[in-house]
Amino acid sequence: MRKYVIGIIVYLFTIVVSYSQPVMISGLVTEKSSGEPLPGVLVTVRSKENKIIQFTRTSVEGRYEISFESFPAEHTLHFSLMNFAAQSVTLETNRQVYDVQLSEQATELKEVIVKAPGIHQRGDTIRYVVSSFADARDKSLADVLKKMPGIEVEKSGEIKFNGVSINKFYIEGKDLLGGRYGLATQNVQQQDVGSVEVMENHQPLKALEDISFSQNPAINIRLKEDAKARWVGTVKAGAGLSPFLWNIELALMRFKKNAQTLNTYKTNNTGEDLIRETQSFSIDEILSQFSKNYRLADNVNVSPGSLAELDAERTRFNKTHMMSTNNLWSLGKNYDLTSQITYTNTRLTSDNSSVTAYFLQDSILTEEKTEHGYNRQNRLSGDVTLSANTSSYYFKNKLSTDLRWNDTDIDIAGTYSNRQSASLTYRSIANDLELLKRTGKQAYTIHSFNLYQTKPQDLTVTRDGEAQEQQVLSSAFYTNTNTSLAFYLKPFTVSLKLGIIGVARSLESTLTGVSDTIGRLDNDLSVRYLNLYASPEVEYKNGGFEAKFDMPVSFLSYQYRNRLTEEKEPTSRFLLSPGLYMRYHVTSRLSASVSGRLSQSPVEEQSFYEGVILQNYRSLARGLIDYETGTQKSLTLSTSYKNPLKAFFANASVMRSWSYSPRISDRSFIDDFILYTYISQPHYSDVWMLNGNVSKGIDAIRGMVSVRSSYLFSGASMFQNGIETPYSSDLWTVSPKINSRFSDWGGFVYELEFSRNRLSLTNSETESSYTNLSQKLTCHITPFKTWSLELVGEHYYNEITADVSKHFFLSDAAFTYSFRGGWELNLSVTNIFNQRIYAYTLFDGLTSMVREYRIRPRNFLASVFFRF
Repeated sequence: MRKYVIGIIVYLFTIVVSYSQPVMISGLVTEKSSGEPLPGVLVTVRSKENKIIQFTRTSVEGRYEISFESFPAEHTLHFSLMNFAAQSVTLETNRQVYDVQLSEQATELKEVIVKAPGIHQRGDTIRYVVSSFADARDKSLADVLKKMPGIEVEKSGEIKFNGVSINKFYIEGKDLLGGRYGLATQNVQQQDVGSVEVMENHQPLKALEDISFSQNPAINIRLKEDAKARWVGTVKAGAGLSPFLWNIELALMRFKKNAQTLNTYKTNNTGEDLIRETQSFSIDEILSQFSKNYRLADNVNVSPGSLAELDAERTRFNKTHMMSTNNLWSLGKNYDLTSQITYTNTRLTSDNSSVTAYFLQDSILTEEKTEHGYNRQNRLSGDVTLSANTSSYYFKNKLSTDLRWNDTDIDIAGTYSNRQSASLTYRSIANDLELLKRTGKQAYTIHSFNLYQTKPQDLTVTRDGEAQEQQVLSSAFYTNTNTSLAFYLKPFTVSLKLGIIGVARSLESTLTGVSDTIGRLDNDLSVRYLNLYASPEVEYKNGGFEAKFDMPVSFLSYQYRNRLTEEKEPTSRFLLSPGLYMRYHVTSRLSASVSGRLSQSPVEEQSFYEGVILQNYRSLARGLIDYETGTQKSLTLSTSYKNPLKAFFANASVMRSWSYSPRISDRSFIDDFILYTYISQPHYSDVWMLNGNVSKGIDAIRGMVSVRSSYLFSGASMFQNGIETPYSSDLWTVSPKINSRFSDWGGFVYELEFSRNRLSLTNSETESSYTNLSQKLTCHITPFKTWSLELVGEHYYNEITADVSKHFFLSDAAFTYSFRGGWELNLSVTNIFNQRIYAYTLFDGLTSMVREYRIRPRNFLASVFFRF
């Protein structure tokens, strides 16, 4: 009996103890289709009577925790989030971790009219609903991105969010294009996109998510359900007159969960620049202190004059073909294999005339010329990348090649009449290997990049029956291999990178037809150097404060050899370049940052050549063997504010830099040539740069208003004919923009850009300043669902000289009729007033140029468009 009583007491005591211990329920909530974590999910604990006992929301990483004094028997966990199907899980004894996956589901409201906002925010992710910004005239994703507050699309196609460049562009969470996202923004149709997600402070490497913070955002494109896992595409075919015109575009793509493909073929002679779609906007090299972006210099620089003021479509007389295929295969969760192949073929012609003024200390030299140019460009590039990105390790190996062969012929009449013919070739092959292993609170990295490239370049200049011929062959092997070890000691991350950079470069050149009184006319040299470097780095993150300090240290050993004279000159240098970055999140909407760096510039080894090289009909270049290094100090202050729910975004920055160089540029006018070289003399320069941007979505106009402004001041000097000429220049630009869909049947976009450029010679009274203004109004009218009309008007005001200004007007019109089944008929006319010549003034250092450029005449084009 006694043992029985004791057993009951022990049993009751065990129950009391077990129920008195705290219980922690936790888990991870992810999106079922992509596996991505879902922040902001409401997690509630409910009793049998469906009464809410406790609740919480998931973190940015999709995790949640709820604590209880005792286990909540016969209770359920309930998970809910707008636009996702709710889910409930019954709590089980002895189970404390509950991971769930939520599926997207449209929220249906009966007999209630709800105006859904176009912008949502969950944690660090801002989601733009594409249908809230698109209208009938928008075809591609790029058309709609330009209308989204906070997102900036540059003319080049580069995307920024609130003033900061994106570091990744995903489609359904996959990096198909590796930085060449113009292929997606220009070819993915906005009707196939459900939303655009901006992930702020995005860390692309999952293994470093809690170790190293990122300053850059990323963009993820979410497709509509009916555009997933099936072939979608577009076909466009057009023909026109004056002269015969064509424009053909084919795009075929499919985005499955385990495979993605995007293929395009385009050809036109309507002036549209297709090549910029293939441009890479990867920022890895910009952010890297020890860059792998080593490129051989262009010793021959011959190309038809280009017009900077007008859109490329106005000025390009072209015949272009472009083909690309981009593929991604998932080899398992977090494992991807991608391939990209692109071929472009372009024929360009151009006609322009110009008056160039060279500002000397005591005079101004002028040159007049009329130019007719013909340029043939070919480029074939491709890469294959195998990658794995998990929470414990990261692996990437990218094998790439780039082949270019370009030919240029230019006839010039005027002060220096001549004919130029140039053959410019470039070939490269590279392999980029990166491996990162995460173990607990530490991460180990191995990175090796190897590149071989060569540039054979030939130039022939014929004038007055005599020919000058320049042949150049340059090649280089570049390797950058490093290893690093990082420790996470919350809230600090301490890391050390050790590496070696090696370069082996050779240059051979021969110039004939030019008097050797200018100097040696051939080169045969090699440059070798090793850079042994160490880069300690400390990161700190606590609450809203982030800081990063690094102090790269380099020991460089150089070996220069002139094979013509058997001259050898070894030397070594020690470089130190500390840098600091700090950012404080005042609130979730407002942040401010400051960054600064004191850097020593490496030796400019690509200027190591003593023989003269003919760059074009007018320019000669001679290098300088100089191992002295320069310094640069820079300080940047920036701030940004965002209120996504009110569609308001603003950012501003100011940058100040001071530079010292042991050499100064020298420009000498010798007979028909300008000789560019360097003089060993200290040279100081300073730069001010200010930028600001404000954008606001306004419901009253169903659109957006934005203002961008920038100011650039630079002070420097250069030698001209043996006389040092200090100068300063500044450029101020302001660009307001407004777009509005004022009704269901119409809308407009108005853009204005005002700029003022000034050049001043410090030691003389010479000063010039010019004002330019451009404005563009685009009106879109859709009185019926089946047809629409677009009218475009452009106005340019330019000061050609101090006393001469010119107004210039352009206008376009387009009519579109929509048939059932996705077909469209488009009739367009560009340059209705048939303008032929555009004139403007351009500053470049101590040079100004007044140029007249032939633009495309009035063109008529009829085309059909089909989306499937």
